[in-house]
Amino acid sequence: MRDNKQEIFVYRTAQFERCLDDLRRERGGFAAMAAKKVDEFISCLVSGDEQTRKKFSYTWNGEHRIKHCKKIDLVGAYRLVLIQKDDRFIFLYAGSHDDCFRWIERNKGLRYEVDQATYNISIVRDARNDTAEFPEDVLEEKKFIERYEEELMQQLDDDLLTRIFSGWRKKDQN
Repeated sequence: MRDNKQEIFVYRTAQFERCLDDLRRERGGFAAMAAKKVDEFISCLVSGDEQTRKKFSYTWNGEHRIKHCKKIDLVGAYRLVLIQKDDRFIFLYAGSHDDCFRWIERNKGLRYEVDQATYNISIVRDARNDTAEFPEDVLEEKKFIERYEEELMQQLDDDLLTRIFSGWRKKDQN
């Protein structure tokens, strides 16, 4: 227990640990700073440091694809993905904004179960990926995003990619 406050349960999935290891390997840069921010967030959760915890902000857009899912802005375009329900924090993924988006999309319907005797947590993947529980506006936004991404992908060709990334290649060669 922590000073008459509710006890916090923190669970870190194996995939989450691999994500952090990958971010830490990037010496310097936003990835390494994001890993430090994750460590700082977890430390302030465990210690009960509410002042430090308030420095972390949840993303503006809620996450409807996974029940009780939250995303935290870290640094740059990096995010932390977790399930938070009451006093339980299950850390799922950390990475770039795009990586987190893809991870959540692949894990729609994910939920967890807690064994009340042992407090062991089991991650349960919903094979149905049922979207029936989503509000209508979320479903409409999802359709819009899918159409938009399809249109963008149709416009990509080797010539366009070469023009976009040619500046990067020149910088790397110097």
